[in-house]
Amino acid sequence: MDANLIPDIIYELLEKNKKVVIVGLGYFEITHQSASYDTETKTLYPPMNFLYFKNCENKSDNLLVKNISERLAISEDEALQKTLSWIDEICIQLAETQSADFGNTGEFFIDDEGKISFRFSDKTNMLKDSYGLKEIYFEKIKL
Repeated sequence: MDANLIPDIIYELLEKNKKVVIVGLGYFEITHQSASYDTETKTLYPPMNFLYFKNCENKSDNLLVKNISERLAISEDEALQKTLSWIDEICIQLAETQSADFGNTGEFFIDDEGKISFRFSDKTNMLKDSYGLKEIYFEKIKL
């Protein structure tokens, strides 16, 4: 199985559903950040959507498992096993290196409390309306 298959499916699901529960791991949810201006750096940042991850035991909505099942043309039980194996791989990586890649979107890491957390890549903007917009440097003009 392609290492990025599950992260890619999760990313696609997030674009449609804004939230994806991963049984035994937690959930991802898209949160919106409005455009902002940093007065110290005099930089205007475009609006963006980014991923919020909450490590908790949530009841799965089976959205991820159903999509893996459809994508790979396998049963939902097999898809669940692939998902659980993927989670096991993440946990092994975290135990060995304290971080685990999540495709191009970011990485899982162990926080100061010993919990699994997520660091969103600052190179990824999930807001299609502002895709390609870069930050702009300028000073406010006082009238």
